[in-house]
Parts: sequence; C-alpha cells; structure tokens
Amino acid sequence: MAGILAIWHDLEDSSSELYERWLVTEHIPERLALPGFVEARRYEAATGSPRFFIRYEVESPEALASPEYLARLASPTPQTREVMKGFRGMVRTACSITHRPPSRALGACAVAAYAEHPAKIDAAGLLRGVAALERDPHVIGAQIWRAVKGPAGAKSSEAKLRPGGDRRIEAGVILDVMRQEDGWALEDRVQAILGNGAKGSRSADVRIHALTYRLLGVWYSADRKGATVSE
Repeated sequence: MAGILAIWHDLEDSSSELYERWLVTEHIPERLALPGFVEARRYEAATGSPRFFIRYEVESPEALASPEYLARLASPTPQTREVMKGFRGMVRTACSITHRPPSRALGACAVAAYAEHPAKIDAAGLLRGVAALERDPHVIGAQIWRAVKGPAGAKSSEAKLRPGGDRRIEAGVILDVMRQEDGWALEDRVQAILGNGAKGSRSADVRIHALTYRLLGVWYSADRKGATVSE
C-alpha cells in the first residue's frame, strides 16, 4: 500500500523568498533522494488558508520510518532551521492511500479535505461518499488517505523548529479537477461527505477542512524521471 506525507501550512510574508528557494532547490530534492520517496506535488490555495499544501508520495508508509528519513528529521539543515521559523498553522501527517482509481489523472487543481485528529472514521461510509463524487464529470481523480501511527508522527528536531507545533489529520479526501471553479463547486460536497464519515464524541469535536488548491509543480525521484502519472 502506497503512502503519503501530507502537509498543509501558512507562512509569514517575510519568509516567502527564502522559503521558495529552499523548498525547490534543497528540501524537495533532499526528500526525493531518500529511499522509498517517489513523487512530490506542491499546491497553493486559490483562496483561503492554509495557503500551501504539499504531498510526498512514498512506496509504502514504512518509508516514513526509515533510518535515512528519521536521520534527516533529526538533523535539519541550516536553511531548514531558518525557514521553519516562518511556518504557521502546520498540519502534518503520515498516511496510507486506502483508495484511488487504477488509472490516475493529474488535474491543474485539487480539492484537499481533511478531518483533524481526533476523529473516528467510518471507512465504508467514506468510501461510498467518495464513490459518489467520482461519478461527477468534473472529478478526474479521487483518493482517500488514512493516518498511520509510527515514528513519522513523533516529535522530531525539525518539528520543534515550527512555532505552535504540528496538528494531525485522521483522514483526507483529495479530488483532482481541471479548473479552480470546479473545485469551488465541490468543496461543500466533499466536506459534507468527510464529515459524515468522521465522528467524535460530539459532532463539534470533529474539525473538517476543505479548500481548492492550484498545482504549482510536480517533482519525481531520480528513478521515476520521465514516468507518467497513469503508471
């Protein structure tokens, strides 16, 4: 089962220039050089917050507990130490991909929705809701992510650099769409479906977030260069 490291965050304006340079020239290449890392996608919100959404796909969630990855978390680079000071509202979770269609499509935009920890997930109900969304002609791809436990969720040296700590998700639904207008039209539906599939001790306990993001770029590990997303 493939895995995902899912990240949402805001950023202080004063950190923007350094952040862009660090992410593209250092951080993403560093992560994709690690064992099991396959792909990175970076998004920016069309409107709203969190502003940024980043997803790293890995061969399996175990890649997020490898000695090599944990060593990187334990020893942040000087640029990482500086950039992390500007992060705000960090949401970061290691996940497994529990549903996606056999033929994958990459949209110019994505609706990214998540239920925050703690929440109890009705897996069957969530799957039924996502199956209904997949019948919408504006949806060209859909995935369900479920949080996994392990060292990737532990408090690392890198995590301690980010003000306010990291929040976690229990489940996420990601829809690939072609246009941001398509995403805006789907936000309420995906939020309702995820909310129906995630329950707490009281309905107010479950925080559901859904937002439309524009794709900024896709990066592949060295052994995946030239591969297509349908493989």
